Amino acid sequence: MIRYATRLVRQFSSKIDEILEIGQMSQNKGTLTICPTPIGNFQDWSVRQNLTIFGVDIIACQDINTTGFFIKNIRNKDGDIQQMIVPEDFKECDLDEDDIQIQDIIFKSTNQLKEKLPELNKEFITSTDFKFYKQKKLEELKEQQGKLSQKQKDIQEEQQEEEINLSEFEVYGLSAPLMMYLRNKVAQAKKQKGRGLIVGCINFNDENKIDRLIAMMKMGLNIALVCNSGTPAISDNGFKFVNKCIEKNVQIEVLPGASAISVALSACGFPADNFTFLGVFSIQESNKDILTLYKKQPSTIVLFESSNRIHQTILKIEEIFGENQQVWIGFDLTKQNEKKIRGKCREIYEQLTDPKVVTPSQLKGEITIIISPYTVQYNEDLRAQQILQEEKKNGNRDSNKDEQEQRLVKKVECLHLARVFGDKIKDNDNDLNEILQKSLMISKQKASQLVQKIREQQKNEENINKIRESLGVENRFQK
Repeated sequence: MIRYATRLVRQFSSKIDEILEIGQMSQNKGTLTICPTPIGNFQDWSVRQNLTIFGVDIIACQDINTTGFFIKNIRNKDGDIQQMIVPEDFKECDLDEDDIQIQDIIFKSTNQLKEKLPELNKEFITSTDFKFYKQKKLEELKEQQGKLSQKQKDIQEEQQEEEINLSEFEVYGLSAPLMMYLRNKVAQAKKQKGRGLIVGCINFNDENKIDRLIAMMKMGLNIALVCNSGTPAISDNGFKFVNKCIEKNVQIEVLPGASAISVALSACGFPADNFTFLGVFSIQESNKDILTLYKKQPSTIVLFESSNRIHQTILKIEEIFGENQQVWIGFDLTKQNEKKIRGKCREIYEQLTDPKVVTPSQLKGEITIIISPYTVQYNEDLRAQQILQEEKKNGNRDSNKDEQEQRLVKKVECLHLARVFGDKIKDNDNDLNEILQKSLMISKQKASQLVQKIREQQKNEENINKIRESLGVENRFQK
């Protein structure tokens, strides 16, 4: 490692004193700041968000026109704007040819950049810059040391002895001239437009773009992650970028901000301590099976839907949860045309088809749907089933009680009748047994049990009578 750094210093020592000093780059690694944007009302923009968006070096976004137009309005303090219609002309979105060109070259390889930007070879490297690149190269090698086998380390040490061409000198995959070019472009953009470079990454599906942005942060550039509206990485693929940053030990800062999910949950009146977010519902595969699965879990369900599919989605919810399931829908939340409706599925569907309730302009905006928990509190069908079950259960209890009373009466009647026969037939238990079997229509075993009870009663009465006679007490049992 030391030999490698020494050779670099020796290689460029004769040129360092002649190179023009043009500034100093940050010695620290850059930070990724997740910066939410308003979901409709620009007055929801905070001071921290403002400091971030105009302070970072690069703004990574979904769409450069949307983000550029938003930043233009924020800078001009157009806080009364409720509905942002993004112009198609990039020049009206505070973008210029440099912003468009940077989209094409920022993710190119070193060899591609030589052809695309020949001026990169003319970039000057100052002594301060050289120290900076040397430090960053050592950091990169240190990171790699923990991942390389011993054989790979030996090969790497041999490569470090080779002469390095400054124009091809790369740190984290970025050439020194490219970093100088980016630094100058960032400084130029901040001076002319008051913000850093805007870089479009669409849905962050390109691993090469993600790796390049992370490399820029490793080299000291600060990046803000934004989406078209709301909090990034919630219902978009920004989580891929965040996850890769975590894997690469990039520092991440998150700013609190607007989210249609939290706004809707606060306004719907359904339990929000346990909810499931399904994202944009229309793009989900087998969405009926998904809803059926979560129906079994009594929790609130949040989903986004497009205006051209909202009617079909409500019908799908009605099919699975029933027409009496409570549903909440929010249109253009926090905007001037905001609309919120709540009711049973069937009622909601009828309101959606009534232009007097939900206007066509509201159906063109963003829509948030919340399905209440599938419980008796929010579903009348379940409540009716519960009442029927309780009535049936109470009816069974009453029926069982009547049967027990009837059995008890019958038992008393049988015992009384058996006693009458027993008083008439005192000497022959077999005859009494047969009479009881025929008259009460019982088995021989039950008749024998009755005979035994009768004889015990008679014996007890005889003993009591003897005691009374000896005491001179009147015999109340004597007939």
